[in-house]
Amino acid sequence: MRPKIKETLSNTKEMKTLLKISWRNIWRNRTRTIVISAALVLGLMGGIFSAAIRLAAEEQQFEETVENMISHIQIHHPEFIANPEARYRIPDGETMAEEIAQKPGIKVVASRIVFDGMAASANMNTGVRIKGTDPELEAKTTKLDELLEEGTYFTEDWRLPSVIVGERLAKELNVEPGSRIVLTFQDIHGEMVSASFRIEGLYSVTSSRFEERTVYAKAKEINALIGDPAAITEMALMLEDVDDYRQVARELQEAYPEVEVRHWADLEPSLFYALEVLDQVLIWLVGVIILGVSFGLLNTILMSILERVRELGILLAIGMKRIKVFSMIVLETTMIAVIGGVIGLILSYIMISILSVRGVYIPGGEGMEDFGYASVLYPDIHLGFYFQIGILVIVFAILASIYPAWKAIRLAPAEAVRQE
Repeated sequence: MRPKIKETLSNTKEMKTLLKISWRNIWRNRTRTIVISAALVLGLMGGIFSAAIRLAAEEQQFEETVENMISHIQIHHPEFIANPEARYRIPDGETMAEEIAQKPGIKVVASRIVFDGMAASANMNTGVRIKGTDPELEAKTTKLDELLEEGTYFTEDWRLPSVIVGERLAKELNVEPGSRIVLTFQDIHGEMVSASFRIEGLYSVTSSRFEERTVYAKAKEINALIGDPAAITEMALMLEDVDDYRQVARELQEAYPEVEVRHWADLEPSLFYALEVLDQVLIWLVGVIILGVSFGLLNTILMSILERVRELGILLAIGMKRIKVFSMIVLETTMIAVIGGVIGLILSYIMISILSVRGVYIPGGEGMEDFGYASVLYPDIHLGFYFQIGILVIVFAILASIYPAWKAIRLAPAEAVRQE
């Protein structure tokens, strides 16, 4: 046991010595070390900022699109998808909704009567999608009550039934809260029905197309007009854990084969694809930046070796093992990377924490609202992402040090000591 203990103590002492020598070496040229560390800091901050903005944009679009408009899962009559008409009702929809609401993992089930129609004011008319909902369940599903910009949320007791429309639709029809509009649509028999409604509130979402086209009313009032008080053409489901959407959708499809069950990834495939590859894209984005800085780090270490050829030659000549020289160069490179990496990650965390509260205005972002993106983003990154970036910095630093370290141990001691 004693020889092994002595060997361990000796190795520990040698490692401490190497660490001290490496630390002193990187500060022999302070300017060069500070410059390359600053480059790494700025590179990390730029890369993490870019990643945070991209992540914020996709997460904001997910919240706006999935949680405020389409929900996690939707259920329809198979024919409804191609022809959104009142006659394509979900068979025994009320019973099905009650059964689904009792299943584990289901947070809310909102039953709706949804179909296309026309909205007309005294000045204009346009095509719309009419959604008859239960106000209480709709608030739990899409948070419609929190999206209101003007008016109230189905609390007025007017002679005419109430509707809530998007701000852009109100502008197009030239109406405001309290104005009267006429909705025209087909009943369950395919006959045209027209009825007057009074606008109670205006909501706002990022998607201009949704805001220009979607009208909300009370389901019981719409059902009375189409001739079926229990009609349901759409069920919107919110889950306790959104990550279970595929499994829950599959189980519901198996349990109710007579309907069409679609999750949010089916409804918004482009958004799903963007989110699916997002984490990998962000890591690659920052990785490319770190790789670029690593070439600068490699160049710095090579310059350091060229300046210390005679010194390295003497170390080899007096018996220092080449593996220790190799380790010393790797340690120097890693130390510089750790200095820049730690400072860069700390400053990036502070920067993102501030921006997550204040927000970042995207110039020209108003034009992206048609695609569901906001003009002000609130970037935020989970701590695991910083940890992954820290690992990347260390890995790239070690890779960048291999060539300079190899050059150092290839030196011939007799020739190296003669160089000035």
